[in-house]
Amino acid sequence: MSKYHHDTSDLIITSDIPYVADGTEEHLLDIYRPKKGGSDLPVIVNVHGGGLFASYKTVNTWFNYEWARRGYAVVSLSYRRLPETTLVHQIEDVMAALRFISEHREHYGLRLDRCYMTGDSAGALLAYFAMSIESSEVLQKAFRIKPSGIVFRAAGLISIMLDTQRHDLIAFLSDIVTDDSDSGQPYLPYLLDPVLMLSVAKLPPICLVTSKEDIIGIDTRKFDKVLTEASVEHRLLDYPKGEKNKLVHVFAVQYPLLDESKEVYQAIDDLFKAQ
Repeated sequence: MSKYHHDTSDLIITSDIPYVADGTEEHLLDIYRPKKGGSDLPVIVNVHGGGLFASYKTVNTWFNYEWARRGYAVVSLSYRRLPETTLVHQIEDVMAALRFISEHREHYGLRLDRCYMTGDSAGALLAYFAMSIESSEVLQKAFRIKPSGIVFRAAGLISIMLDTQRHDLIAFLSDIVTDDSDSGQPYLPYLLDPVLMLSVAKLPPICLVTSKEDIIGIDTRKFDKVLTEASVEHRLLDYPKGEKNKLVHVFAVQYPLLDESKEVYQAIDDLFKAQ
């Protein structure tokens, strides 16, 4: 796999901004931007993966470098993890970060009239929840969550972990994404079957990415089908087995210098610029 060059002298990185003032690293975000980009940059909000139970925002550092170098201001956020919390509270964290971004956009020089969202694996699932809630009063009422008012023009979702009730290597998640406090709540059906949100949400154009060597590629292919049925504008990039390197789960995030990864960035960038 290709190695990444760590010279960041071309970037401005503001790290560990608290979006909830509770002193925990789960409630911090970073902002990446190019030094020569000026102040009028489109914005990407990025949500990292990790199966809902692992990693922090720094796992997507290389991914965020790439987008900053393409001329975006990238806001990368952490959130609480399972089993210390449950899925509904992770969704609340992402929404709290969006409200912070909206409320402090002038302070941090973020132009939110051109805002996009990216996420990988579990982060793609959380991004899907966030965009759905932002677009739907039905979901805002069900989750009892205040929206940020950010309108996302498009999204890039890489290797989405769509299903929360699993029967594979991460089947243990089914027992910890919810707890007794979620019983009978109006949002519970959406936690158990996130596809249900498509009936009440209005999603922007989406670029989906997976590969034949993606261990949960079936989720992305399922999402492709349900987006088609819901008439949501989208494109699927489903890579065959890599000839030189394994195109593993979230390969474009882990290995941004692969030729296929560069194609992914370009395809998502083209989608963003077209909106």
